[in-house]
Amino acid sequence: MKKLLMIAMALIMSLPLVFTSCSDDDDNEGGGGSGSSKVSLKIDGQKADFGYIYWNTDPELSHNGKTYYQLEFWSFDFYGKKIQSKMSMFYIGFYADGSESVLPTGTFSDYDLSGALNASQSDPEGLYIEEDDSKSGKLIISKDGGNYSITIDPLYILSGDDEAHLTTTPTSLNYTGKLPKAPRQSWDD
Repeated sequence: MKKLLMIAMALIMSLPLVFTSCSDDDDNEGGGGSGSSKVSLKIDGQKADFGYIYWNTDPELSHNGKTYYQLEFWSFDFYGKKIQSKMSMFYIGFYADGSESVLPTGTFSDYDLSGALNASQSDPEGLYIEEDDSKSGKLIISKDGGNYSITIDPLYILSGDDEAHLTTTPTSLNYTGKLPKAPRQSWDD
């Protein structure tokens, strides 16, 4: 999971000309992975809205008959290559029985969440975030018709510049909407 985050951050850092040509009014209005709702996080006084939600698998991390699934939350259309001046993303990774073609539903107590809020040309790392697994609730994924629901309540987010100075923010994660599989190139690039 952190491998994909590092790839995304490298992409962000390698596009300085795109940053200077985009304005802050390029806010997304939904898109390829947009559902009926967005996920909003407010951490350490910084807020980000995530309207592009996808799922994927990582065959390299799958083992012992378990598939490694990843939920991707983007503030911009990463796969459509619509870049904004400020970008946020986070991932939730978990193991489950299943195939690479279907996202499993159920309750998962063992998962990882990490990402960054408001990365930009002047601050390419943004605010690093991860979940505090000792306090956070379970990841619940359900499906009703064509819509998925993703819930973590409560969700405690750790953030900060270094491990000695972390802040804990209590929040929750609730998303209901479409959840397409990310384009394959996300792992091939």
